[in-house]
Amino acid sequence: MPAIGLRAILVACLALSPLYADSASEVIALVGSMTAALTDVNVPEFMDAFDQNMPGYDDLKTNISALVNQSDVTSSVETVQEGGDDKHRTIDLDWFLQVRSLVENGPIVERRQVIHCELRKEKNKWKIVSLKPLDFFAPAKLDK
Repeated sequence: MPAIGLRAILVACLALSPLYADSASEVIALVGSMTAALTDVNVPEFMDAFDQNMPGYDDLKTNISALVNQSDVTSSVETVQEGGDDKHRTIDLDWFLQVRSLVENGPIVERRQVIHCELRKEKNKWKIVSLKPLDFFAPAKLDK
């Protein structure tokens, strides 16, 4: 009987172990949807990743709207560090943005910075509750 109990505990632990990995992949997928939203000029989809009560939320939304409306934006993101549990996670992202003016032969601005995000899972959905620095997503100065 004790062997069966031990086996049940082992099976339960093995069944639960993917939850940690799933949380990490869910957060990575969220970041992927954000980069796609920037390219697709989809501000609502980009902002859906954020908790509306996050400090600076309104400023970020204003900046993202201006950024994607004034330029073509491409971005790539690599995870530098990621950790946490199935309710709270942190992630540092090496984020590269290329902002190309919509004006013919207009300038291109490139930005690259490590972006720190803190996330919380609410109702089975990850939301960014803190992002630093927010000004990374400010509209670019695209004067010739």
